[in-house]
Amino acid sequence: MPQPSSPSELPDHHCPVCGSKQRVFLRYPWYICKECLALAEDGDGRRLEFGNVSFSGGFCFGYADEPDTASRVCGSVFCLIHHRPVYVTEARFGGIVAQPLTSSHTEGMHLYDNVDLTRRTTT
Repeated sequence: MPQPSSPSELPDHHCPVCGSKQRVFLRYPWYICKECLALAEDGDGRRLEFGNVSFSGGFCFGYADEPDTASRVCGSVFCLIHHRPVYVTEARFGGIVAQPLTSSHTEGMHLYDNVDLTRRTTT
């Protein structure tokens, strides 16, 4: 399949959560906007925060209600945005990217340090 030769040939991209128009990134065709990423939570409804470990990369997460607790370094996080499962990880060349969780993200997940936060842990 040939790649688009100019920006005008690129498809439109809209956040799959809120529908807002976003810049197109062919590497992440279903990425979720930063505003919706800020709504990410675990299965118990606790808000999550994500970041890079250092300038050279790495991915980490923590809980917004525990700012003094060290962030956990991992490969990726499965969490929820508006009760829908999403996959959050380090973007190529740094930054954070979130996309709807698909079966392709969960295949081989035991090979990496992925953290599944989609399930409730409290009653």
